[in-house]
Amino acid sequence: MKQFNFLFTLLFLSLLMASCDNDPCDDGYTEIDNGACIPDYVVGIEQNSELGNMFYHLKFGAITFKNGNWHDESDLIINISIVPD
Repeated sequence: MKQFNFLFTLLFLSLLMASCDNDPCDDGYTEIDNGACIPDYVVGIEQNSELGNMFYHLKFGAITFKNGNWHDESDLIINISIVPD
């Protein structure tokens, strides 16, 4: 019986450890430096104001859509239409 309890406890702990996920963001979102989860950039997303105006781009990092232009974290206007996602 002690062996069964030990094996059950070991199995339980293994399952518990396997289910822990260090990424707090849902699929399609990326965690940025301040711990916030922002949506990943996809072409045409700037037209969806429901998600806000900040997105994560693989090359530029956090980008913001304002006044019809994309801006990087330094608030410089960037042209992402010529850069692959």
